[in-house]
Amino acid sequence: MFRPAVEETIESQHAKAIFKVVLDTKPELIKQDFLSLGTVGQGVSCKVLQEHLRADSSPSSVRRILAFLRQQPGPLHTSLKKCVIEELYQFEFFSELLRDLGAEIALSMPVSTIKKFPTDMMGTLREMIIEHPLPFQKLDRTKQELLVDKMVQRMGMYTGVFTEQEFRSLGIMAPYVVDEIFIQLDRSFFVDNLEFLQGLCYSRSKMDIVARILQDVFGPVSSWNQTTLSQVDRFLFFLPDDKLQEISLALMTVGRIEKLFMSQRRWERGDVGIHCLDEDERKRFFEKQQFVLQFFLGFLKINLMSSAPMVPTCEILHTTAPSAWTSSSLTSMSTSAFSNCLELIGQDPFLASYQRSQVLKRVKQIYGPVSTFSQSVISQLGGIAVELLPEELSSLRLTERRSIAALGAVSTWSNRQLSALFTTVLNSTKRLQSPSQLDSSTLVAMGHIVCGAKTTEMKFFNAVEFSKAVLWLGQLRLSCSEEQLLALVGLLAHSLAFGPISSWGTDVFIEIGVLAAGLPDMAMSALVKEQIEGLLPAAIELIPPDKFAVVFDQRMISMFSYEQAAAVTDAQLAALSDLQRKALAMVLTPWEDRHVDFRGKSQGLALSHSPLCLILGLLMLLVLPCPDLICPGT
Repeated sequence: MFRPAVEETIESQHAKAIFKVVLDTKPELIKQDFLSLGTVGQGVSCKVLQEHLRADSSPSSVRRILAFLRQQPGPLHTSLKKCVIEELYQFEFFSELLRDLGAEIALSMPVSTIKKFPTDMMGTLREMIIEHPLPFQKLDRTKQELLVDKMVQRMGMYTGVFTEQEFRSLGIMAPYVVDEIFIQLDRSFFVDNLEFLQGLCYSRSKMDIVARILQDVFGPVSSWNQTTLSQVDRFLFFLPDDKLQEISLALMTVGRIEKLFMSQRRWERGDVGIHCLDEDERKRFFEKQQFVLQFFLGFLKINLMSSAPMVPTCEILHTTAPSAWTSSSLTSMSTSAFSNCLELIGQDPFLASYQRSQVLKRVKQIYGPVSTFSQSVISQLGGIAVELLPEELSSLRLTERRSIAALGAVSTWSNRQLSALFTTVLNSTKRLQSPSQLDSSTLVAMGHIVCGAKTTEMKFFNAVEFSKAVLWLGQLRLSCSEEQLLALVGLLAHSLAFGPISSWGTDVFIEIGVLAAGLPDMAMSALVKEQIEGLLPAAIELIPPDKFAVVFDQRMISMFSYEQAAAVTDAQLAALSDLQRKALAMVLTPWEDRHVDFRGKSQGLALSHSPLCLILGLLMLLVLPCPDLICPGT
């Protein structure tokens, strides 16, 4: 199943690719009736957009184009949003276009620009976010908090009780206010609106505050009853472990625990939860859930005389999570229940190594030696297969695409395991005698296993077939070495694939995704603005620190989007020169380099990209104290 980010990347790339074909074959159509392109419009290039805006820069024409972009069914690429803002900034009536921009494009503006909005414009932006919250939810957490902080300052909410009216006036943004405001949340509003509040997104510090408020309004946890637990619902997971242990054991039945897990899962899969938690936060939630289940079901009791812990049914594993149970509980399930739930267990991302090992032993007891595993069993193993030795992986028969895809979706293989799997794929079918015979569908199914090929073997991949598979492979966080990525990029630069790297546009860089990290040093250092805009943040993360410092000078770093700059790792940052760091800081915390008179006149844009402005900005960064890259006051 595609992750949301993968779906968006593929959708954006498809639109850009189709737009390019239309532009190459029917250029007169785009010139004459750009707005007739329908959903392909989200793939429009910056150059074409600029031509249309400049050909007719009247307010009515600009508004028609903005309405067309707002109506696109999928998200607009960062480079396109940046292009719109930079082009419209030059118009005297820019300040009148805020609502026409829509929340998605408006929120792509730097916080330093938004914070200069007068009260009425800030109010308009607030209303836009409440009406269309998704673009705000997709922002980086730091940018969300900075934006809300500026909004709250305009609203004068820094003193007194955080009232219901103020909370509702911020909508989905309410939990992003600073802790000093949130802790003053009106308690009666809190109690009367628990179900509504449980649907929002909270940072770790806000969870701690919610836990304190819960005890303020409902009293000590030890006094809570069934009614209280029903009201608190998934907020229970916000409580620290020592407080959870004060809940009466009699109240926390299996049914109650199942309901809590289901409530949390519904939220995580809902419109808010799916964009709220990063991997670390999801893991913290899981650990809290695991503690609740194991403590209240008796797994944590150190008492040999106590009754044996319960064995879950397959149904209970579906409503809770296999990894929340002990490995002995999982392996004590009946053969039929275990077999029916094997795929669910294999897909659990939080299953620990010791749990996987014990589960794998049970699999072998039921299905026999690894070499005899059927395609169905292999396809159900998922992450459990990571516990197989390279020799065992070599004995597998991977004759069907579903079994290859199941193992190819696993990202935690060792290099030896990947090498064994790649060879196994080639040896499992008579049709594949060499790497050159791998077709695009098999390469897609192989996923992470592609990195099991030697560099010499990768060079024999069919360039055309690999270029067809790259749209999927490029969205995976591949564990290929720098040399392997270099070999794969070499395939993409083949004349029958994407051609010379110098000819690649934004659309190609979006399509190849993380594989862009394998560009040769010379090619990467020669990237132009259009190409840099197509670099995925995930690709930037994978570039080795030493290479990153060599290929990206301060001029190129200054072209990064906020999302690209935020993807720079600590190791990459440590390898940068002072000048490169300042350029990065300017992207993350843009200074007052653009003056906008929101009474209707836009000034200073021409200076914003001049060398003098850059030097002044760097001097400001050198002079003004800012201990972190992200200054809270910007």
